[in-house]
Amino acid sequence: MTVEELKNLGIIGAGGAGFPAHVKLSSKPDTIIMNAAECEPLLHKDMQILRHHTETVLEGFRTAIRLTGAREGIIGIKEKHHEEIELLQSKVSGDIRVQPIEDVYPAGDEVTLIYMTTGRIVPAGALPISVGCVVQNVETLHNIGAKSPVVSKFVSVAGAVEEPATVEVPVGTSYAEILSQFKPTVGNYVVRSGGLMMGALEEDLNNVVSKRTNALIVLPADHFCVTMYRRFSTDHAVDIIAKAGCDQCSFCTELCPRYLLGQPVRPELAMRNRMFTQEDQPLSNPGNLSCCECNLCTMYACPEGLDPKGATVMDKRIARSQKQAVSGTTPVLHPMFDYRKVPVAKLKQRLDVNMFRDEGPLTNLNLRPNVVRVPLGQHAGTPSRPVVQEGDRVKSRDLIGNATSEISATVHASIDGVVRRITEDEIIIERS
Repeated sequence: MTVEELKNLGIIGAGGAGFPAHVKLSSKPDTIIMNAAECEPLLHKDMQILRHHTETVLEGFRTAIRLTGAREGIIGIKEKHHEEIELLQSKVSGDIRVQPIEDVYPAGDEVTLIYMTTGRIVPAGALPISVGCVVQNVETLHNIGAKSPVVSKFVSVAGAVEEPATVEVPVGTSYAEILSQFKPTVGNYVVRSGGLMMGALEEDLNNVVSKRTNALIVLPADHFCVTMYRRFSTDHAVDIIAKAGCDQCSFCTELCPRYLLGQPVRPELAMRNRMFTQEDQPLSNPGNLSCCECNLCTMYACPEGLDPKGATVMDKRIARSQKQAVSGTTPVLHPMFDYRKVPVAKLKQRLDVNMFRDEGPLTNLNLRPNVVRVPLGQHAGTPSRPVVQEGDRVKSRDLIGNATSEISATVHASIDGVVRRITEDEIIIERS
């Protein structure tokens, strides 16, 4: 497989960011890292893919190593996954090694993962390639190894359901149709997509699965995670609550994983900016551009129940509008790094999710939706451009949208059917 063939398959980062894989694999790192950390609580899809599609994932990993010319491949996986580690170690050798890591959050952040597996620290404002690394998610490597257009997605369904599971569904399937196959354990519930920490509350279950959807987590409507996210659902709420409540204790910064890795991320300064800095004034510290938005500051660190992450995101937006940049100076590891890691067990306790079954076996729903709505912009970069017309008959894996720039991705039909409608955002296909 070539990088151009990879581009034509529409493979993107399946871990959530959605960055086109062909762009990453056009670089020349010395190390490729498989991100098997899967640090969001209650998610199990990556481990299920590794367990049931081991050879396909490893084929994709070897392809990534070959395309980039990397000297080494590292599988970064949490040490608690004993069976998966033993399985992988029995199948790799030579230039690929398995690197067990601690069960902490956010080990899946690529900057954190690079340090935990190689000891290298990515400078602020720089990409992983600056330290000779490229990071790819388990499912992304599975899709590379499958050598086929991406038309389905593995999703963890978890939380307040009787039987949590990992399912593979066609891209464009509605959340409501997937959840109809599960039995909620509460009457009044809300769904969070993506993950408890970095996902989004879904007010409309007619939204659909894209290539970057990782999870559908069912939560009681009065759950801590729901009330927190609704409380800070607007910039105005983040702003006025910061002004009224922040006492500048700096816990948000002292537990920030990027700050502990020596990057100039300072959530407490973002909170101070909410109190004292006007929107048109230059920020005193553009270092918050390096925030990875892991949400640890808001959901774990802040003793007042405020939203430092929301304030930091506002800082990032202001810094970009002012064309500020973060320095690429060499970071220095914080001396308390090893003592301020957040174990996932403690995070789950803080999030109040220990009541839910923490498992997700791969389950075949045999889901065949009559209609799919395939997004044209389900990846980082510019949306794809339709190459079909309303009324056209298509088969699963047929090209229906072309990449429109280097940072873009192709889109394919996920079912056999007829193109019923094309909008600015999606292509709707009805099964024939």
